[in-house]
Amino acid sequence: MPMFSRVTLSRITPLLAVSGLLACASTEKAPAADSTALPAAASASPAVAEPPVITIVASDFKYEAPDTISAGMVTLKLVNKGPELHHVQLLRFTGGKTYADFQAGMKDMKPGAPPPPWVESVGGPNTPVPGGEMQITEDLPAGNYAMICFIPSADHMPHFTKGMVKGLTVIPATTASVAAPTADIRVSMTDYAWEVTPAITPGKHIIRLENLASQDHEMFIVRLEKGKTPLQVAQWGENPVGPPPGIPLGGTSGMPKGAVIYVPIDLTAGEYAFLCFIPDIKDGKPHYVHGMLKAFTVT
Repeated sequence: MPMFSRVTLSRITPLLAVSGLLACASTEKAPAADSTALPAAASASPAVAEPPVITIVASDFKYEAPDTISAGMVTLKLVNKGPELHHVQLLRFTGGKTYADFQAGMKDMKPGAPPPPWVESVGGPNTPVPGGEMQITEDLPAGNYAMICFIPSADHMPHFTKGMVKGLTVIPATTASVAAPTADIRVSMTDYAWEVTPAITPGKHIIRLENLASQDHEMFIVRLEKGKTPLQVAQWGENPVGPPPGIPLGGTSGMPKGAVIYVPIDLTAGEYAFLCFIPDIKDGKPHYVHGMLKAFTVT
């Protein structure tokens, strides 16, 4: 197994679960102008600048995306054009390390070796269904990055071993960064729990997701089938026999302590859960084993 085998092995089981779960899974005329109305410029509120949208197209087995983007608040939109499932785990290289260093490390690291300290997970959009898309918004500082897909194919080989990894350079911005999206839901992650304020209601929302824990965490949003529990979703991922107990709806890839990511959602009434499958740094068990799974009802 190449570099980052600890991370890779820890991701294969939950992502196989995602694969199984997802597999189951008028115009009007404008009114006439009013001569007494105020000019548009005077009556309308100033337009709010939105983060630039960076589109990442995933296929089997590559990413199509810009090589260079500007630092600051950006929306990362993942479009899956392949028949298999794909996601983006963003990795940032510290200490002046480059994508070339990362490539060399992938070739030279021995099986079972932990990732080097200069590699950190910094989020990214999680898995849309084939033909679908999802997006997240986050603040990316200047530096060297990689986009990588840990999802395995039917042969159990993660996609990055088939070439699904791409370098990304984030250069200093020449203009002021735009403001973060306006969130109406706050979700905080700790070791090992979720705090949600206020309760999530049906419809469109923007979640402000913050990692207040000492370890990396991720967020899977899962819609539960009737009578099923988050633990059953996790256990089904370990042994996918019978019908799946839920359908994942995206979320974020692993993000470090202190990170904030904005996640748009559009939920109907029903039973849902948040789960984290990231392995614990002490015992290697996925965080849901330590209690990091939360059921909630959308009404």
